Amino acid sequence: MLDPIQPARPEGLAMIIMLGVITAFAPLSIDLYLPGLPLIEQDLATTAALTQQSLSLFFIGLATGQLLYGPLADRYGRRGPLLAGTLLYLAASLVCALAPGIEALLGARLAQGFGAAAGPVIARAVVRDIYTGRRAARVMSFVILVMTMAPLIAPVLGGWLSATLGWRATFWALVAFAITCIAMMVTSLPETHPLDRRPTAPLRRLFAGYVPILQDPLALAYLGAGGMAFGALFAYVSGSPFVYTRVFGVDQAHFGLFFALNVVGLLIGNLTNGQLVMRFGHRPMLTAGVVTMTAATLVMLVMTLAGISGQWLITPVLFIALSTVGVIAANTVAGLLDRHPAHAGAASALFGVFQFGLGALCASVVGFIDAGPLITMVAVMSAAAVLALASVGALWLQLRRPAVAL
Repeated sequence: MLDPIQPARPEGLAMIIMLGVITAFAPLSIDLYLPGLPLIEQDLATTAALTQQSLSLFFIGLATGQLLYGPLADRYGRRGPLLAGTLLYLAASLVCALAPGIEALLGARLAQGFGAAAGPVIARAVVRDIYTGRRAARVMSFVILVMTMAPLIAPVLGGWLSATLGWRATFWALVAFAITCIAMMVTSLPETHPLDRRPTAPLRRLFAGYVPILQDPLALAYLGAGGMAFGALFAYVSGSPFVYTRVFGVDQAHFGLFFALNVVGLLIGNLTNGQLVMRFGHRPMLTAGVVTMTAATLVMLVMTLAGISGQWLITPVLFIALSTVGVIAANTVAGLLDRHPAHAGAASALFGVFQFGLGALCASVVGFIDAGPLITMVAVMSAAAVLALASVGALWLQLRRPAVAL
């Protein structure tokens, strides 16, 4: 059993920063290597569609892995499963850095996603261990704010690493990040899920904790809204390297700067949510975020269909659309975990499944549709946003029913 030497206070700023860093496994693993996608295509003598599948497979690993880590975290505590997942992530990152061909890279990315799944699912459960209600939504906003620093920095760093040292250097950077996180977990992360709060049933029965969540119409509405919002985000993540370099004519080394500019929108959205959610509540903020995303993506779709493809005309609307993702995510998680506090790990895992499962689906669609990088990316983003809006509509319809417990 691991005992922290100098644990962070559960309610302190250090804990929020730590949780944000742990949650950053996913965005770092995505955004650091994004600038190198065209280089991977050339170096491994493969196709753009197959190269993009390294992103989709990572999403699939993230989604399926969280189904396992949720019950494990509820049954055995937060620290042990988190450390095990990070060790798997470290091993898979080493294989990615040394991959001799696209097949090895694809397999390692799947395993890397499975290991990285421990970070977000357990970090969300830790927030629920410590906070409830609007306070949980506010803290989750700041955790996501810290996490969002990763996609702000990673594309710039990844662009530089890929341009100067090659795409493999990005995976060596992820190896170093994993080693740093393991040291942090061993020395500073406290256990927030004590023995007296853990279920004693056999592990196989803990997977039954998914059943009441999946039978709850409100929970499904939250999952649909949050998942499809991330579908729109990952459609952008998958398509943007080719949109910026092949449609907008951005130099490979400078792609990260433009990608990071849109991440600033995520930062603004999280800061805004952290200030307003205590006043308005998580459901109105969730609704505002989804409505804004839908409007912005549909405007982009109309512009693209009308033949407007200028970078400085499209990117301001894209900035607005992406700024809503953090707002939607924080309030989706808060609402979902408030519905099922006794199964916080399972609920958090299901959010991850919908988040990254739908993200993988949308990223795959972007990779397989051959209709031009910009129109494909914008069309998939718009479709995902409309489905998120439909989920929010279903949420409010359920809330109007007298039998629904708030």
